[in-house]
Amino acid sequence: MTSRDIASAAGVSQATVSNVLNRPDLVTAATTERVRAVMDALGFVVNDSARTLRGGRSRTLGVVTLDLSNPFWGEVTRGIESVATEVGYSVLVGASEERADKELQLLRLYEEHRVGGVLVSSVDSKSPAIRGLFERGTQVILLDEYDDAQRYSSVSFDEVQAAKMVGQHLLDRGHTRIAFLNGPHSAPWCLARMQGLRQGVQLSGADPDQIIAEITIDTMTAQAAELAVERLLAAFPRPSAVFCANDMVAIGLLKELSRLGLRVPADFSVVGFDDSYFAALLSPALTTIRQLPFDMGRKAAELAVRDSPPLEPVSVVFEPQLIERESVLALTARAHHRLSKS
Repeated sequence: MTSRDIASAAGVSQATVSNVLNRPDLVTAATTERVRAVMDALGFVVNDSARTLRGGRSRTLGVVTLDLSNPFWGEVTRGIESVATEVGYSVLVGASEERADKELQLLRLYEEHRVGGVLVSSVDSKSPAIRGLFERGTQVILLDEYDDAQRYSSVSFDEVQAAKMVGQHLLDRGHTRIAFLNGPHSAPWCLARMQGLRQGVQLSGADPDQIIAEITIDTMTAQAAELAVERLLAAFPRPSAVFCANDMVAIGLLKELSRLGLRVPADFSVVGFDDSYFAALLSPALTTIRQLPFDMGRKAAELAVRDSPPLEPVSVVFEPQLIERESVLALTARAHHRLSKS
């Protein structure tokens, strides 16, 4: 069974069949439906391996996330898959678990499959493995990270502005000691959030060194956050508010504080980062920074499947929004007054 047989049965040209398979955006919906119906009726299966040998790259995207158990990355992946489905691509997905060796293993696997593009949230975007992949002709799109060197296209989020908003929000509500449960600074988004938090404190007229107590954890997971609570309680002066590097960290914090009989927001105000689907369902509902992971995934995939990528990389930056809920307590009359006016 060949594409010529499909064209004859569907009453279209062989070029139209090729466009249905490779460039469906050039074919009307009615024609595409007719050709696909004939393929299904005749049991036609695309030989993607042969097509890869002819064209050099498969119609497959390779995705490297940090943690598939985090709903944020699930939404990013869902956005990528929505675009891939529209244009006839398949998607391979793996998680590095924030380990450089696992990331390298995934990158090698995707290169062996000659994927059309790699979308990666990297443990280290400056790694030789990513650079080599790119230099050997594989398109690389950075996920949730801006490339300072402007070598790769990227879809990112304004981490600095987001954390700046958190700092200003907490100081405006009377908090004078803020703990930051953050991941390692080797991750650029963790470093950026620390920079933004310091800027937010400075803009409110305070000294970041006096206000912020950073508590770093190896991985931004609920389990790591639970283990860090002992360090939080030992901090002096004790913080009245905790900014968590993501919502999964916030969940771990809330769980351990509850186990210890400490209340949120009466004993600790808590702010998350991501606005995962469960943030509004928690008790108390979580104040957090809203990202748009589905939209970020879609935009990254759109960059990856371009027929003729521009010579210059494309950088797309999404803007943050602070979602105020019940997990932050205003401590002063002045803050209560401002809160009532906001």
